[in-house]
Amino acid sequence: MAKGVVVALADPPAGLARHLAFDEVGGATARQIGELFRGYQLLVVVAAVPVAVRAIAPHLSNKHTDPAVVALDELGRFATVIAGAHHGGNELSRRVSAFLGSSPVITTGSDSRGRPALDQLPGLTVSNCPPNVQTRINQGAPIRIANPTGIELPPFLADLENAAEPGEQSKGPPVVLVVSDRTSDSGEGDASGFLKTLVAGVGCSSDANSEDINSAVATAFASAGLHRAAVAKVATITSRIGLLSPAFAPLPVIGYPPGSLSEVATPNPSAAVKAAVGTPSVAEAAALLAAGAGAELALPKQVFPRVTVAVARMPRPRGRLNVAGIGPGSLDLATPRALASIREAQYLVGYSGYLDLITTLVRPSQRLLPFPLGAEIDRAEKAVALAAAGSTVTLVTSGDPGVYAMAQLVSERASDSFDLEVIPGVTAANAASAASGAILGHDHAYISLSDLLTPWETIKSRLVAAAQADFVVALYNPRSEGRRWQLDEALAILGERRDPNTPVLLARRLSRPGQSVEVTTISQVNTSKVDMETVVIVGSSTTTRRGELVYTPRGYRLATQIPAP
Repeated sequence: MAKGVVVALADPPAGLARHLAFDEVGGATARQIGELFRGYQLLVVVAAVPVAVRAIAPHLSNKHTDPAVVALDELGRFATVIAGAHHGGNELSRRVSAFLGSSPVITTGSDSRGRPALDQLPGLTVSNCPPNVQTRINQGAPIRIANPTGIELPPFLADLENAAEPGEQSKGPPVVLVVSDRTSDSGEGDASGFLKTLVAGVGCSSDANSEDINSAVATAFASAGLHRAAVAKVATITSRIGLLSPAFAPLPVIGYPPGSLSEVATPNPSAAVKAAVGTPSVAEAAALLAAGAGAELALPKQVFPRVTVAVARMPRPRGRLNVAGIGPGSLDLATPRALASIREAQYLVGYSGYLDLITTLVRPSQRLLPFPLGAEIDRAEKAVALAAAGSTVTLVTSGDPGVYAMAQLVSERASDSFDLEVIPGVTAANAASAASGAILGHDHAYISLSDLLTPWETIKSRLVAAAQADFVVALYNPRSEGRRWQLDEALAILGERRDPNTPVLLARRLSRPGQSVEVTTISQVNTSKVDMETVVIVGSSTTTRRGELVYTPRGYRLATQIPAP
């Protein structure tokens, strides 16, 4: 996660640093601002724009590596991006403004016009883009993709070609973007970039070291005119994983047993290699095997002292599907991993209400695919199809994706044609418990009251079992326009085995505008106040209330005496 700081000449805005999960420095001097510029990747400078500019100016060096800086006036009216716009500055401005109610001041041409920025295309590394090319795109020039290697391009590049609004008249000739992992192809268009399409196959002797390996790989890629940064992963024989992993970190290194490698047809088998490790090919066979069906060698085996190198080209980039829980609403309760998955996605799929919560993070080069409430299967199938086609997709859910959410649907439909990661989030029940103390402090159960997919008799039997076991019970999907009676019956079932004064927590729209948290009792719950944005938590026999604080003790013993220091 990028390191951030809110630094102010006087007092920083209350709660801003906490909301952003940043450090905070108040009463700073211009010199201190400059020192912080060198130590952080994201800065909010609470000062007039000229003051902030003068403080950081001596430290600016390269727009690709400089930190992102937002200047916030002392009245909190304008959050102005003054450095690193495309490296976090624009997003930071929007996040600051969403919290403070200020106006984000974003002046980059692509963002202000809603045009894609080539250096911000997720999954595509642009290796050559003259400034005038982006200017042409900003002014309305269409983008055309050149694909000299003939791989199957992911759908987002086709969307890029169709980025102009319907009926919009193109301005000027198309900008030709060459997508290739070969360095020699960069001169065929106006700009060039590459996807992660290569797999490096590496074999080595047991006495090879990292210097031997890196030197061989660098020489092989240079001689073949391939972008080493286009390597998605490294493949080898299982017995060499330990030797190769340090040399290629953080790239994944995949190992295959000799038997699997022996089954791969390669152009340059070696009897000597087979005698030594049990397979006639390591570098070529491992590269082709890891690259998948339809792969071809972009570089046949090259032999170096103690090392062999081959490169395979995948038929398409390997897709990735992240199923990310963003928590109950406010982005400061989303995990850094979930936020990173949103930033890296080419497609953001989800219920429209959830996508509305992340608008401050979305760039014009990303595509949002909103779905209506109830279209869970459609959402899952769309996300899976895009990932299988080589796209990087984040399926956005609220709370935790594994708790009455999308992770189960995606898991049912997942295949080995793409990478899948489920990213946990703060559940509504966890957020509700924290908002009032610790009602979930001891054993508890989650039960959904929606009988749209689960028969009510099954739900009822689970309620009875949870009540008999004296669990704290968190009730999800408690009451909707079409399901009004289930909550009353559930409370009646629990109430048969609970004291009438058992605490009940009603938490609605947690961490979002309109949040309400109410502590009542099982005999006094007003169910008419409950809707689908509410989580209801019924305490156990030991749940205790002190004012608005509710907790379920585990039985820790308090010390009767505090020892003297």
